[in-house]
Amino acid sequence: MPQLPIPPSHLTANPVWTTLSNGSSNIANSIPSAEDVRDIAEQQARMVLNEWLTNNKGLFQSDTNKLKIQNIHNIVGQWYDNRLNIIGAKECDKYYEFTLGNDTIPQRETILLHRRQTDSGHYIMEYNGKTLWLCRDEFDTIEKIIICMRTI
Repeated sequence: MPQLPIPPSHLTANPVWTTLSNGSSNIANSIPSAEDVRDIAEQQARMVLNEWLTNNKGLFQSDTNKLKIQNIHNIVGQWYDNRLNIIGAKECDKYYEFTLGNDTIPQRETILLHRRQTDSGHYIMEYNGKTLWLCRDEFDTIEKIIICMRTI
């Protein structure tokens, strides 16, 4: 749990003296302004965010857990089904993009295979709003990738 920051010195060093409406006594009142409250809240939020980023820095180091498929372009030319074949395979930073199509149909479709593992150790393949969760050994060859594509 992060430590709460100490308020700025101008809030604690010199309390503001006010007089009650009946004028009978003085009360020490150190109510911070809205700007001071905002500054303290921003400082606390920065501290919490910095602590979270420090504890979870592995989530942002993309090279450590990034999926790498060797010879991914060998999948180009394989048939997805009886009307579509795989006409493109592109390796992007966050996913692999497989383009489906053929010469007679102008429409192109895309299947994405995300390169980051989920917390449970799975990879995600997406196609037409459907999601398939995969273990690494389920798509370690070109043939298995095509089977996964047909499954989704």
